[in-house]
Amino acid sequence: MTWQARDLCRCVGLALTGLWVAMAPAGAQELQINEAPYAENKALKPVIETFEAYPQVSIWEDLVIEKARIGQILAGQSLQARTGRALDDHWVLADRSAQEPLALAVGSEGPVAAVVRDAAFGGYALAGIGPRQSGIGRARLGTGIVTILFDELQCLFGLRVALDGEGDNIVMRNHPEGNLNVIFWNEAGQELANFKRFLDQGVIEVAYIQSSGSNPEIKAVTIQNLDPGGIGIDEILYAPMCPMIISGLNSGLPRG
Repeated sequence: MTWQARDLCRCVGLALTGLWVAMAPAGAQELQINEAPYAENKALKPVIETFEAYPQVSIWEDLVIEKARIGQILAGQSLQARTGRALDDHWVLADRSAQEPLALAVGSEGPVAAVVRDAAFGGYALAGIGPRQSGIGRARLGTGIVTILFDELQCLFGLRVALDGEGDNIVMRNHPEGNLNVIFWNEAGQELANFKRFLDQGVIEVAYIQSSGSNPEIKAVTIQNLDPGGIGIDEILYAPMCPMIISGLNSGLPRG
């Protein structure tokens, strides 16, 4: 993948056309996190991080942004390298057990992420840095894992993401992380929700919100992928206020 020369025509694919799966961990609480329209979450006046203030920054441990920090994994967790469909090696979670109190940690050598110019967004975007490639794998930028640890509990989260999956991305169904995997954690390090997408390509907007009327529970969000060529992340949004109702919620059932 060439980040500077990513085909801008992919930016038109904002409709959520891919298969997604929301999975609740065993013994999960009654709290539900649902997929919701990005535009409606954005209208709730959340914090929006565009990464334009951090051009060409390499993240070795963490990057401090408004009311949050961005790093690689949570303390107590570990990484493993997994090969995606494009034969690029990606970092994904191995041991998911996080230590309390939650803190960011580094599980690999070198910078864990970078803010780079990405033509898909017409500006700067966040990209996790993956493992050194073996075989014919080439991509490191975008094949890493990133975790956002919030200063206070949040109720909603969203992001724009550039995916390089092609028309035969149905093959991604055989890859456990899909071409986008978003995992939510509570303050105790327990998994609240696990969303996977398999068929998307181009730039998409996705957002998530807790069930109406609940207290904020989201302390951290992990983003990993097996997308061919890796992913770029832009315009992450988050807010601690839980609105009583938001239209267009998706209940968590798979759709084709």
